[in-house]
Amino acid sequence: MSSPLDGLVVGKEKPSTMGADIQKGISIFNNRKSPTQPRTKTFETSKIGEVVGFPSQEIVSHEVVEQTGFRSLGLNSWLCENITSMGIATATPVQRGCIPAILAGRDVIGVAQTGTGKTAAFALPILQILGREPYGIFCLCLTPTRELASQISEQFIAFSAGMTLRCETVFGGENIRTQAKALMLRPHIAVATPGRLMDHFLHCSAVAKCFENVRCLVLDEADRLLDPGFEAELQAIMHNLPSANRQTLMFSATITKSISAVQELALGKALLFEALKDTQLAGRCKEEYCFIAPRVKEVYLVHILKRAPTWGTRSMIVFAGTVRKCQMLKEILSVLGINCVALHAAKKQARRHASLSRFKSGEIQIMIATDIASRGLDIPTVDMVVNYDVPLIPRDYIHRIGRTARAGRVGRAITLVTQHDISLVHQIEQLTCRKLVELSKLSEEAILKDMAQVFAARRIANLNMGAAGGFNEILRQKRSKCTK
Repeated sequence: MSSPLDGLVVGKEKPSTMGADIQKGISIFNNRKSPTQPRTKTFETSKIGEVVGFPSQEIVSHEVVEQTGFRSLGLNSWLCENITSMGIATATPVQRGCIPAILAGRDVIGVAQTGTGKTAAFALPILQILGREPYGIFCLCLTPTRELASQISEQFIAFSAGMTLRCETVFGGENIRTQAKALMLRPHIAVATPGRLMDHFLHCSAVAKCFENVRCLVLDEADRLLDPGFEAELQAIMHNLPSANRQTLMFSATITKSISAVQELALGKALLFEALKDTQLAGRCKEEYCFIAPRVKEVYLVHILKRAPTWGTRSMIVFAGTVRKCQMLKEILSVLGINCVALHAAKKQARRHASLSRFKSGEIQIMIATDIASRGLDIPTVDMVVNYDVPLIPRDYIHRIGRTARAGRVGRAITLVTQHDISLVHQIEQLTCRKLVELSKLSEEAILKDMAQVFAARRIANLNMGAAGGFNEILRQKRSKCTK
């Protein structure tokens, strides 16, 4: 009788009874070539004006910006004191490159690795400019996820200590009438997700009118916002914003060419700051892969989670490719007695917030998430990221593993790879110019010991999710509402 582990790779030992498809996949994967063409930019700078709609631009590398404190960047003393009180002593390259230009009123595109302080790079100068002429709504900041919107608002408030700042966060899952009333009071800053803000604009002209004097527009995680999926929302929002005398700021770890919906975002000369070294994945993050058979991915995940504490891991994020898989992994781990939380779009906003809060506080050390957690979330204690599913879009890999090794810390990223993922891994390695290293020292005996228990937990999880009133039914109802 063949073992359920036939065809697996455990450490560097290959079982003798390997399925033909797995054997072929391993041969192809292990003999893959290293990326040969180094990438020093995330896009062609010669075409940036054509793509983004900026008539001209200046390209600045962080290599020519000297190490400096915040005061020399032109920030007022009260802001510098607030920054110092938060334990921030030195400006990062993206902050040094962008803050003076924003203070000077220029349009800016900031490209830098995750965890390098991009939020502070736009929040600090915006607060200083707002302090000269406080009115609402002065700044609109758009971001793709609810969790990131909440985090940006929190950082605006933290940086503005001593200043009577009114900042409103606008996203789905909350009472739209309450939000409309708050916006009509004209807060200084509105941080919003595009879908919910578009709903406000379409259903209440009075709310739209509150944005007619917006001085500053920020697109955070710009590469995601400028994807075709947000085109309708952005067009509706841009239609209600002033084009004259408006400063436009775009920040991301990667910028793509999907910008047709906002060809006229910035009308003046734009500064493109590209932190060349920071856009490459830093050596602080150890990137590894584990080549396995699809049928035992959960077994390997459980084994890695059990081993993680012996590697010094404090907390970790496991990324799943779909909402259903995310919830399934959460159910399996719960059955096995492994405490974890899940973060995905099918959860109500209150439960999403509660899950994230428990993880951030350290109450729970494992979070299973979809890609809504891959961007912007700043949780310094995250030591490890596990890609249970290889991302279909290579640049999403950069954002996922950017949840660890933040702000100079070290981290680890482990990607579970099956024979179906080889092409995707090749694309990721070509994008990052880094070859993933094989994860070693996994115990076949320990994995075999876990297998029966994990398979039993998977059966129970499937039954729970498929029961009346279970997650599958909730997900169907949610999707049905979205299609109406």
